[in-house]
This record gives sequence, C-alpha cells and structure tokens, in this order.
Amino acid sequence: MVHPLFALLFPVARWLVEYAWPALFSPSFRSTYWRWLMVRIFALTMKGDEYGRRIIENMCKRGFIHWIVGVHGFAEVPPIEALLDDVDALEGYLPPRIPECDLVLSLGLPSELQSLVPSIAKKAGAKAAIIAVDDPNWVPPGLRSQMSEEMEEAGIACVFPKPLCGLDKVGNPYIDEFAEQFGRAVLKIRVEDGVIRRVDVVRGSPCGSTWYIAEKLVGVPVEPREALWEELAKAHHVYPCLASMQNDPEIGDTILHKSQYIIREAVERAIAGE
Repeated sequence: MVHPLFALLFPVARWLVEYAWPALFSPSFRSTYWRWLMVRIFALTMKGDEYGRRIIENMCKRGFIHWIVGVHGFAEVPPIEALLDDVDALEGYLPPRIPECDLVLSLGLPSELQSLVPSIAKKAGAKAAIIAVDDPNWVPPGLRSQMSEEMEEAGIACVFPKPLCGLDKVGNPYIDEFAEQFGRAVLKIRVEDGVIRRVDVVRGSPCGSTWYIAEKLVGVPVEPREALWEELAKAHHVYPCLASMQNDPEIGDTILHKSQYIIREAVERAIAGE
C-alpha cells in the first residue's frame, strides 16, 4: 500500500521533472531571469599587467566572481612575422585552454594580441565580446573595423568602449548584463547644507575607481563647483586612473581626461537628482 504522503508528492515530483525543470533551463527563461547567474566571462589580460588584474579583482570584490569562468594572461606578444605570414604560428599564441563562455572580455591587450580575440571568441562559443580601449594603441581604427567585421560574420556582438568606464548598454543581453553592473557610473548623492553627506554607487567603473571617488567626495561642499571638481580630479588621479595620457585624434583629447569627464557627469547628474 502506498503511503498517502507519497501519493501526494508523486504528482508534484512528476510536474517538476516534466515541466518546471526544463522551463527553468530553457533559453528564454535563462535569458530573462538567470543572466545574473549565467553570464560566463572569459577574460584576456597581459600577465603581470595591473590594468586587467585590477578589473578582475574589482569584479570579485563586488560579488561577481561567479561570472568568471577563466582568465588567460598572455606572457608575450607575437612577432609581426607571425601576424602577417604564418597562420599556424599565430595559432600557437592562442590560450591552451579556452573555456566555453558567453562573453569575452579583452583587458589591455596590445594590438598584436587583439587580433586574436575574434578567434578566441569563436572557439569559446561566445555570443559577445567587450574590447576595452583605454589606450589608442590597443585598437587602432583599422583593426577595430577588421575585428568588428570578423565577429559580425560569426554572429558575435562586440563593442569597443573608449574608455571602458564609458560602457553603455547596446541591446545585447550579455554585454548589457555586464554594463548593468560595470560601466558608465551612476550615483546617488545626498547633500545636506550644501555638503555631500553620502554617495551610493548604483553602477561603477570596472576598475573600481567610482567607489574610491565616492568615498573621497563625502564631506566636500558642492559649491563652488570648481573646488568640487578639483577634489574629484585628485581622487581620480590618486586611485589612479590607468587610461592613456596620449592624445587620441578620434576624441580630440586623452582617454584619461574623457574618463574624468564621465565621472564628473555622473556626479553632476546625481547632485541634480537625475
């Protein structure tokens, strides 16, 4: 004789197995509700370079270590001959283990290695790639066009934020999920008696500078604005920002300065209550 409890639980278990469980792992449900758990990132950095290390550490510090399925640090740059003449030699510079992922994150690679990103993304089965451009030499305009074309043909969405802290949503679920947490800063600022009393980071820069600057702005008067911007610039440099000080013809300024303008705009919007 079947126990009444089993008779009650059996239909529930059957429903879970036949309907609920498959639904939870369906592409539509995953893309809508599970992206925060399921965005799998393969990060590419230069071994020993602070730029990539800082971003990975900040992601972990903010509670997103579960996003990272792998990190590869390139130890050397392929010679120009490998790039031009020998496809097999170039393949030898690919990471020995490329994990399956949703998003490839290129962090501070020189141009010679950036050209490998499309191949890596394809081998990883990635659906998107974010190529940070905090130095104009990392991805010159011609290389950017070449990489974009190659990834577009493979059905891989890609963006080249310059700087990375200017990343915005673009309509791709994987890029947008990353940009929801890390990208163009969004702040909430409480001002009392003309003085900043509290700064909350809603979205911060991938490198973590937004959180550092937020701490340094507490206690600073909002007027005169020049003094506020001076304190902001000081914190931005002390952190320090690792973007290039080389003039970039595409933006008519240095990428470091553009990065500072981005956080200034975020502070201005937050003070205005936007």
